Amino acid sequence: MRLPRAVVRGLTRVVVRPLLSPRLPLGARRPLLDATGYIGPDPRGTRRSRADLGGVPTERVVVRGAHGPHQVLYVHGGGYQVGSPASHRALAAHLSRAAGAPVHLPDYRRAPEHPYPAPVDDVAAAYRALRRAGHPAQRIAVAGDSAGGGLVMALLLRLRAAGEEPPGSVGLISPWLDLDLSSPLLRANAATDAMLDPGWLADAAASYRRAADDEELRPLQADAGGLPPVHVVAGAEEILVGDSDALVERIRAAGGPVTYRRVERMWHAFPVFAGMLREADEAVADLGAAIRRDCGDRLPRVAVVGAGFGGIGMGMALRAAGWTGAAELTILDRAEGVGGVWRANTYPGAACDVPSHLYSFACAPGSEWSRRFAPQADILRYLQRLVREHGLTGHLRLGTEVTEARWDDAAGVWRLSLADGDALEADVLVPACGQLSRPVRPAIPGLDRFPGPVFHSAEWDHRVDLTGRRVAVIGTGASAIQFVPAIVDRVAGLTVFQRSAPHVIPKPDRGYRGRRRSRAGRAAARACWRAFFETGALGLTSVRAAALPFRLASDRLRRAQVADPALRARLAPDHPVGCKRILISSDWFPALTRPHVDVVTAPITQVTATGVRTADGGEHPADVIVLGTGFASTEFLAPMRVFGPGGRELSEEWRDGASAHLGITVPGFPNLFLLYGPNTNLGSGSIVHMLECQIGYVRQALELLRAGAGPLAVRPEVAERSDAELQQRLAHSVWTGCRSWYRTASGRVVNNWPGTMREYAKRTRTLDVSDYEVPLPATRTAVATPVHDQ
Repeated sequence: MRLPRAVVRGLTRVVVRPLLSPRLPLGARRPLLDATGYIGPDPRGTRRSRADLGGVPTERVVVRGAHGPHQVLYVHGGGYQVGSPASHRALAAHLSRAAGAPVHLPDYRRAPEHPYPAPVDDVAAAYRALRRAGHPAQRIAVAGDSAGGGLVMALLLRLRAAGEEPPGSVGLISPWLDLDLSSPLLRANAATDAMLDPGWLADAAASYRRAADDEELRPLQADAGGLPPVHVVAGAEEILVGDSDALVERIRAAGGPVTYRRVERMWHAFPVFAGMLREADEAVADLGAAIRRDCGDRLPRVAVVGAGFGGIGMGMALRAAGWTGAAELTILDRAEGVGGVWRANTYPGAACDVPSHLYSFACAPGSEWSRRFAPQADILRYLQRLVREHGLTGHLRLGTEVTEARWDDAAGVWRLSLADGDALEADVLVPACGQLSRPVRPAIPGLDRFPGPVFHSAEWDHRVDLTGRRVAVIGTGASAIQFVPAIVDRVAGLTVFQRSAPHVIPKPDRGYRGRRRSRAGRAAARACWRAFFETGALGLTSVRAAALPFRLASDRLRRAQVADPALRARLAPDHPVGCKRILISSDWFPALTRPHVDVVTAPITQVTATGVRTADGGEHPADVIVLGTGFASTEFLAPMRVFGPGGRELSEEWRDGASAHLGITVPGFPNLFLLYGPNTNLGSGSIVHMLECQIGYVRQALELLRAGAGPLAVRPEVAERSDAELQQRLAHSVWTGCRSWYRTASGRVVNNWPGTMREYAKRTRTLDVSDYEVPLPATRTAVATPVHDQ
């Protein structure tokens, strides 16, 4: 539900700001401000309960999987007069997810009915109740925003005065620390702060402190030494940013541990809009990660290999869950940029054959789409934007190829060898290399000696001008049906060498112009397209009759667009619809009917100095050869070599065909989780949906590891049972009816999932701990909430 910054700023100024103004009666302000807490979305799996901490009514907020062992005591803001657990409900839930711990919000007494010291007494009582419940001080984090930040600092001073152990971590969001309102930034930022007006603060301060003048009311004048780690977040445009500046300066001068996130163009307490505002999400993620480091268990270090859809999606999920340190999350890619296949495939006409609304993350809809079926440039811009907006840039190691990953059994870590001679150590390895990342160059005699340009469509040589040239295209797969129509009008002659004619159905494409479709409209389009592809999936697997409309559409398109009977016969598929990839194009057949285009079905025997020779003795002149010959799709992870315990090499384990439980985990290879692994490709549907499911599953595994589980390896009998079921179902699918890139030379189907997207989502929704050889410790029973869309 992220909104543009300008929209959230306007919402703050128009809705929230008036509720803080003393011009509105206090009795009206309190319930109205509490109601604003329901505007922001909760993370999935959020649970709330009421409790009592030291006699103080308290709301406990926990996101599924955020089970500590550390605890967060969060003190809400509101000028000491308004605000409650209800007004901060969304922020608390997002902090619970980021910190990996329950968040307790005490409903402390407020001024003017209960001036100082009553609010501090309540916060201290809640903290001490957590201690009495058995939580060590080091395992407790205390955080607060605005006036709540002032109460947190008062609590620290009270604990120090009483000789009590302070909490292990402190988080302050836009803290109000100077009740005398002496900072010059109060007036300087009055016009830019969307939430507060400096004229309101004097009355709030007076109603809170009355005649008191204790040290607890003057934290900026107190000794800043000996504090626990303090993490401060403030907006650069807020009127109270001077309080944060001064506190951080004093702690640093005293040599204390402090971090400071001073965010440009942000207003007072902007993190309360977590779930709606990118900057708020980033600030809460960083604060949660800091709390984890100070109070929680060490985060397992994760190395993700690949910066395409899978790697970026995994990075987004982990950043949101608190993996914010560069050492905690590393995303490696041998390319110099992000995007995976959408960075590499720049051939003319490159576009997605799945509608844009479905070929994007459910949690991050694309705004880049210029067409229903997005061009390559749109998709690359989308992925680049996600990297920027989700703070992944600092986690990237581009231009870095992983040549080998070897499990160190003694240390319980993966040791990665890099092509530049460097090395990397990680607790968890997540290969996100994809299935279509290694172009195949056919072994045709004479190809290497051809004097003209030769290149694969995935390695398009844009330096070669095809204008007026004779071009030979080898292959008629998903890439060729896009680039052939795109270049046909430029070339002098085009010879297309076809081994097997594909089934081609019309492409209902259109351009997007004018106003963007509403959120509801995008959701409806996504649902409709999902239903269409799910029907197609049934036709390829269990309900073969459902594929009949695709065959009829293919036959009808060929008849309508190819008038020549001989050519139409050459373009007729010789395999059941769906056995090989169904292609989508409305301009493929018209391109092949052009007078300067020839479709050759005779096998190629040799490439000569002047062109291509075929088995029927034909000589086909060519100046340029373009290879549309696909990818090494069944050689998962290659050329990276992966060695498990005892030096077992994964490629050797997979010599008869790759397999993995749910396409994600392999027995005997601990803490290895694949994205887009074996049997997770779709004959009909969006691979992005499958990746979201896998990312959610891996997230759960990482939460188990963070909660204290040892290295996780799926039980062999579990993997064998699931593989036997998959292969039994695949044996009755359409994919056994022909040779294709879905199958190995032995005939085993290693790429495709034999069911629907919905079924896969259901199977990966919850990680079953009993499937693994190392379960959680007895004190931990829950796992993380999946992040994929249902």
